[in-house]
Amino acid sequence: MSGKEDVLAYYQELEKCYDRLAQVLAAGEASDPGAIEELAAESERIIAALAGMAPPEGEPGEIMARLTLLQEKAGSLLTQLQGELEKTAEARSLVKKGRQAVSAYYSAPQKTRYKEGKFIDRKK
Repeated sequence: MSGKEDVLAYYQELEKCYDRLAQVLAAGEASDPGAIEELAAESERIIAALAGMAPPEGEPGEIMARLTLLQEKAGSLLTQLQGELEKTAEARSLVKKGRQAVSAYYSAPQKTRYKEGKFIDRKK
């Protein structure tokens, strides 16, 4: 396989990886976090491999079209991931508020003791 075909194969592999990642993210809350992590690691591996290679030779229009398509897919995935992070942050905030409400409602029991004619409240 020549260098050009090798680089183009990596571009195709990266495009497929982005497509699979988009499918996993489209599942919404049913998506598997492990699959997202694996696909993100795979795309990072491919990008690192591409960084060490020479730029592909060939028709500039074809190369630019492929790079533009990859850039659009990466931008779309970034937007989806940011939306998921916002949803996660909101859910975490709600859990924190709920936890505070529960702990305020169920306060720790107080023990009272009688000492020298006075009641002394002791909290544990």
